[in-house]
Amino acid sequence: MAGISKAISNELFLKCHVALKQQGKSGKVARKLQAIISAKNHNISQVAKIFGMTRATLFKWIKDFKHQSIDGLLVKKRQRQEEIA
Repeated sequence: MAGISKAISNELFLKCHVALKQQGKSGKVARKLQAIISAKNHNISQVAKIFGMTRATLFKWIKDFKHQSIDGLLVKKRQRQEEIA
């Protein structure tokens, strides 16, 4: 049997729950928070498969939330590089 992830501390788990309550249950950020919360009690590979992403993506979301809270999970607009004429 695959082990439970140790990548998510209890403190981070609780922060995710609070953030999810504030965000609501729909939207891209809420989906990311739900994946992180699920990864606390389930295997990272299983959670990634269920949510349709790679393990690397899920680990990135965990890392981004640890360091930047909700701001780390927001979808960032890509900046266009201006063509030099």
